[in-house]
Amino acid sequence: MHKLKILYAASNSIGSRIQLERFLFNLKDKPYQIKIAAYRKSSPNQSVDWTLDCLQNIFKPSHVSLDNDNFETYFNQVKSYSPDLIISDLEYFTSHIANILNITLWQCNSSLVNFALTQNQKYNLGLFKQFYYLFHKVPLNNQRILNMIDNANCNFVYSHLGDATNLTLKDNFEWVRPYHTLGSLSILGKHNLVAGILQPNKKILNLLQKHSDSVIFTEDCNEQYTNIVLKDLNNHDEYICNLHNSNLFVCAGQTNFLSDAYYNGKFSLIMPDYNDVECVINSVSSDHEKLSKIIHDPSENIEEYKSLITNVNYNSGIKFLHEKIESI
Repeated sequence: MHKLKILYAASNSIGSRIQLERFLFNLKDKPYQIKIAAYRKSSPNQSVDWTLDCLQNIFKPSHVSLDNDNFETYFNQVKSYSPDLIISDLEYFTSHIANILNITLWQCNSSLVNFALTQNQKYNLGLFKQFYYLFHKVPLNNQRILNMIDNANCNFVYSHLGDATNLTLKDNFEWVRPYHTLGSLSILGKHNLVAGILQPNKKILNLLQKHSDSVIFTEDCNEQYTNIVLKDLNNHDEYICNLHNSNLFVCAGQTNFLSDAYYNGKFSLIMPDYNDVECVINSVSSDHEKLSKIIHDPSENIEEYKSLITNVNYNSGIKFLHEKIESI
């Protein structure tokens, strides 16, 4: 019997690494042959088959070009592997190879929500009124993503908003449920404020420093702050336990963090990263649906939000990514 061959390509971000790690964990007992292409920033804590940093311009990493010898080498190696399915986290180089070789291509990324919602939905949420500049900030990058969307066989929006809201997607998009873990009650794991950050965030630090018994989960645990305990984000069990037992969860609006909070029934405070479209859409949508509250001032009184409870809903029509693979 032929074993399904999959190539998963992660884009160049920490959030993509978290998504990849959770995908691999949920497929560890599945009868598939999986190879991984990732950047150093998005590589999980295991070996990968292709490290994609060599495809970038060494002097200007943001410049994307297929005209380099390393891409030709990567192309030939993927061709030799001959996967049945390529799952791309909006990774440009691998998506291009899938199109040339006529390999089934799925895009799976939380940022796809920007392209999957209609103009009216964005307007009704208040996104265009406040953040019109952001949605048209980088037209070249947007066009590149649109090309990847148009040339994919499926476009999966990896977001809790499918379960948590009544937002509908354009016809060529479909929700998939983010991978998440449910915590359990623990006296030892109980804290006042628990935050998750992917990079240093002064706004969130300032907020947590004003409240006792605050914990931040981050990858950089070397710093020391008054009134804050730093813990390792890669210790997933402790992270979920602390989140589940916190009075409030705090983040900048990233999908993985808001999804973890939502499925654990935890109300969130968001201090949005306004340079990230994904964070803005998540923040405004979650605030609109009363799953979270956007705050800007670290001195704001947040006591009223500690008593709020998030009602968790699971839409029966939404599947996890591995369940989509099983249906092939």
